[in-house]
Amino acid sequence: MSANDRGLTEYFALEGARTLLSRYRDVGKPVPDDAEAWRRDLFPVIRGLWNAGADGGRNLHEIAAELRLAADLFARDPAGGHPSLANFPRAEAAARTPEVYRAVADHVKHWAAPFDREAVFGTPLTARELGLRFPRLRQFLVNYFGQDGLAVDDDMQDATLEEGLHLVISDTHPWCPWQLPGLIAECAEARAVFHTEEQLDAFFGGGGMGGGSAGERFTDFFPIVVDTFTEHLREVHAGMWGRDG
Repeated sequence: MSANDRGLTEYFALEGARTLLSRYRDVGKPVPDDAEAWRRDLFPVIRGLWNAGADGGRNLHEIAAELRLAADLFARDPAGGHPSLANFPRAEAAARTPEVYRAVADHVKHWAAPFDREAVFGTPLTARELGLRFPRLRQFLVNYFGQDGLAVDDDMQDATLEEGLHLVISDTHPWCPWQLPGLIAECAEARAVFHTEEQLDAFFGGGGMGGGSAGERFTDFFPIVVDTFTEHLREVHAGMWGRDG
């Protein structure tokens, strides 16, 4: 393994813990020493990661283990020079970073959301928490509607949505069976979570995702994505699915 590959492996080994603490990293603030403060700050992200774990992502036990590993690395290297510690915020008192990380890990491991109705239902969802539900859709919207995206390309100005989506398919093929079903599911989940065009636009076109829509209505766009990608999978990739064995 090359040094570059080893560095990437070490960096992403703690990506779950990095995601949990990203609210501090993104605004350039340390993790509070006060447990009540970080419990309040991290609640929406923990709930979002708990939900993602139920969908097959990292579970909270795995993320807690990553936090403990990060704490051990900071204890050995307070300067945070290990590749795994890149983009990790320290505690307010930097010397207490391992101690604070271990406390956060213990809280995450024993988070009681599945048994606490108030924790699940009593606090409104935040944009950061909801963003964890749409990793594929986030990247797709940026690539499609973003500043340098497909929808604003000069050669695509007169193209229909379906033509643009077929170009996406051609760029994705032959990996469609691994990439498109998850994207289809996230489009359907977006329609289930956000019930009006105004809600969809506020989240996906505004502060939540920032992907924009190039003037298209998300209530029109998402169903076309679902239908177009599903039709392609049905017509071209049906033979991919075999029996167990």
